Amino acid sequence: MRVFGPGRTGLLVPFSLLCLLLPETTGSVESAAGTIHVLLINGGDKPEANYLSHLHHLQDMVDVLRRRGVPPQRIDIFSADGEEPSPDLASRESPPSDFWLIEGTELGNRLRPQTELTDTRWPGVKLHPARRDLLQAWFEAARARMAPGDQLMIFVTDHGTGDPDHAENGAISLWHEKLSVADFKALLARLPRGVRVVMIMSQCYSGAFAEAMYANGASEPGGDVCGFFSTTGRRKAYGCYPEGRDRDRMGHAFHFIDALARLVTAAEAHGDVVVTDDAPDVPLRTSDVYLERIVSAEAAARKMDADTLADALLAEAWRARGSWEPEIRLLDRIGDAFGTMSPRSLAEVRAGEAELAPLAEKMKTYAGRWKSALVDVKEAALARFLREQPEWPPRLETRATEGLSSEDRSAVVAALLPPLHEFARTRPEVGVRLEKLRDYSVRGSEAQWRIEVRQAALRRMRTILVDVAGRVLLRRGEREAALNRLSTCEASRIGDLPDTAEGGSRAPTPFPRLSDEIALLEEIAPSWLGVRFRPVPDSTRKGRDLPAGANRLDLIEPDSPAKEAGLEAGDIVLGPPGQPFESTGQIREWTMTSPSGIPLALSVLRPGETTEEDQEFEATLILRPLPVDLPSISGPPQVGDRAPQLPATLVAVGSGGLPDLQGHDHVLFFWATWCEPCKKAVPEVMAFAQRRGLSVLAISDEDQETVSKFLEGRAEAFFARVAVDPFRKSFAAYGISGTPTILLVDGKGVIRHRQVGYISDKGLTVEGWSWVKPTTEK
Repeated sequence: MRVFGPGRTGLLVPFSLLCLLLPETTGSVESAAGTIHVLLINGGDKPEANYLSHLHHLQDMVDVLRRRGVPPQRIDIFSADGEEPSPDLASRESPPSDFWLIEGTELGNRLRPQTELTDTRWPGVKLHPARRDLLQAWFEAARARMAPGDQLMIFVTDHGTGDPDHAENGAISLWHEKLSVADFKALLARLPRGVRVVMIMSQCYSGAFAEAMYANGASEPGGDVCGFFSTTGRRKAYGCYPEGRDRDRMGHAFHFIDALARLVTAAEAHGDVVVTDDAPDVPLRTSDVYLERIVSAEAAARKMDADTLADALLAEAWRARGSWEPEIRLLDRIGDAFGTMSPRSLAEVRAGEAELAPLAEKMKTYAGRWKSALVDVKEAALARFLREQPEWPPRLETRATEGLSSEDRSAVVAALLPPLHEFARTRPEVGVRLEKLRDYSVRGSEAQWRIEVRQAALRRMRTILVDVAGRVLLRRGEREAALNRLSTCEASRIGDLPDTAEGGSRAPTPFPRLSDEIALLEEIAPSWLGVRFRPVPDSTRKGRDLPAGANRLDLIEPDSPAKEAGLEAGDIVLGPPGQPFESTGQIREWTMTSPSGIPLALSVLRPGETTEEDQEFEATLILRPLPVDLPSISGPPQVGDRAPQLPATLVAVGSGGLPDLQGHDHVLFFWATWCEPCKKAVPEVMAFAQRRGLSVLAISDEDQETVSKFLEGRAEAFFARVAVDPFRKSFAAYGISGTPTILLVDGKGVIRHRQVGYISDKGLTVEGWSWVKPTTEK
């Protein structure tokens, strides 16, 4: 058995362990109480799967740890094959900007930058092979150098596998090996009792390792092991999505590392990641998993649906919403960042998911169709370019490009793209088509990605709501102590934040509103003919003068424009009259880009038994949009949008009743009794309304008794008209994702100002408004 280096055997484990524990340092291996230790793992699985981003994760994390005061001698790294002099790292150069002209084509697939395998090099840093036996040796040595009160941070950036039947049975990919949850727990069991372990894991199915919070045989978390994960035990992580494979310094791990550079505790870093990670991950903590299990177990015991129980517990929690302000504010931040409402029940989450699901499917369909059409046109453009540039075909044929080195392949691409770009630029009939299809394809794909991230945001908010429900449930029993121990562990400091750190949470870049996504969907909706086609077989072409882009129709869909125009299976479509199709895929492009709702002509050949019996005719057809139902959701209304009608379920609080707002300029003030910024905003909003002669309706989603008690006990002036919305219909209609939300609506029902939040220094941000806060006389 080789341990830590070539040619060493198991008999040399003690010496090897000494080398591992003291990488390029001298001194005792013993640690003082309270010492932090760090174990970083990147198994990599195999050379071609050990992505460069894994190494960047490690490097960025080490940089942050050192800035937080963790000395290098207490940071141990297990990565791929360690320092063996063999290729173990996969990287790929980014293609040049004009590579899109051939990307996706047969030629582009051959000339695309290939994955290069190199040997990992990290000057000044010792890397150990990521193998089970060496990790076991490391943990054995840790028994001697760690003491109760010490802290071990374990960071995993890697691939992971899951078990579809048992979410808690996942595994980390080591170097040509797997480390299961059970294996991992066995390693942790080697540590001295009282050593705190904090896990940060970003691999696929990483949530399975939340199981490590339970010591072997324990039914409750002891509080010595906790962690943070990029996703659940049933979901892949961001790096496994096609859109994410070629991206770097994005996703859960990098967001967590960035947050650790700014925030004091690991729990604070997680809270920042939940809001800022713009990937389809569902970051969660061990306490999230624990609370979800508590709620599920209670629901099973009561023989009821877990969501139904959770919503009942949430209703109980919201009777004292001020006690849950951190959770509500977090929900609001997520909703504001990703353009969704801020839910207060799992029923609202499900409603949001039901709205987003068809939108995601439509975006996926449209983006896929435009991508296919774009590849068709690129293939046709490339074929025409090669016909006009006879010096290029010999250089680009398959035999000439097979076996090219990375440098030679790059040289061919660098030489090809400029004349190909010039070819497309100087031929509008080619260039314009390419640019239009590319625009639709890219915008559709980006929108599809955003919708998937929004779906993940709803899952993140579901987790927060289940947490609240679980905490309500625990308060009725004796298990709250276990949760407190777990939460204390999650609030660990990974070293000390330096005085020079930026500090604070990072504001995310808000997503476009959903109404913009719907508008995009309508803009890129392709027209529909309703046929399936393929190139005309050579046997059919024989004896017939058919254009290169002629296609035979294999299927005519019922109730389609093609059926209505009289087209039949077996017909050969030649192209618009006088403009025969030049390539086999051009019928797709013509259909998708042609206008709907107006008569269009196609030349069609209906083959007979012999060529003499062939019939050529013009078919007049009227294309329709692709038959998919567009979602009716529009997202939070913004400035310039028509204000949704207020629901009839609003209940007036006090003697003021509900104002008649129809046809009048007015202010809607969404607020809560526990919301301090709301209270600070009241004097200025009242002054603004008085000066402008506006009615104000203050709307809360709390219960009537809570609002009434607040108003009765308030000495300061408040709005005369107050309502509660027990079913949160107005909050849903207006997409409220933060309190206060202040809206100015004109007499025509159009929103003229929308403001989320209130900061005293900035005040009300209505254009042309200024206000000097009155001083209190003594």
